[in-house]
Amino acid sequence: MQPAFESLAAGFPQLIFYLIMVAAIYLLAILVYVKLTPHKELELVQNGNVAAAIHLSSLVISLALPVAACLINKFSLFDVGIWTAFALLLQLFLFRMTDYIIFRGMPERIERDEIGPTLVLASFKFAGSLILAFAIAG
Repeated sequence: MQPAFESLAAGFPQLIFYLIMVAAIYLLAILVYVKLTPHKELELVQNGNVAAAIHLSSLVISLALPVAACLINKFSLFDVGIWTAFALLLQLFLFRMTDYIIFRGMPERIERDEIGPTLVLASFKFAGSLILAFAIAG
């Protein structure tokens, strides 16, 4: 049992550094996406807009998937930071492409609380995130 505690004591500080770094990059990516969205998603959610809640929830989960994949094959703190930042930038780009190419007019539809199209958009974001996460994890 002693080696297990020694391993925990040795790895715990490193775990905290990894978590702080990826959480900061992750939260920054969410903030960037929310700021780039033409509608005020947080305000819509607070006012009971279900479509906005679905969209924001899909964003939160979808951005976490590539981050988790970056942590699977970690070599160093720098390595994870670079991969996480790159993965989230790529994910944000893919989200925007999905928003503009496949689902034009979604901000207005979300504002009107149209749940059906928002669920389909959310599923595309989940699917893209899963594919990206598995590509990263290799």
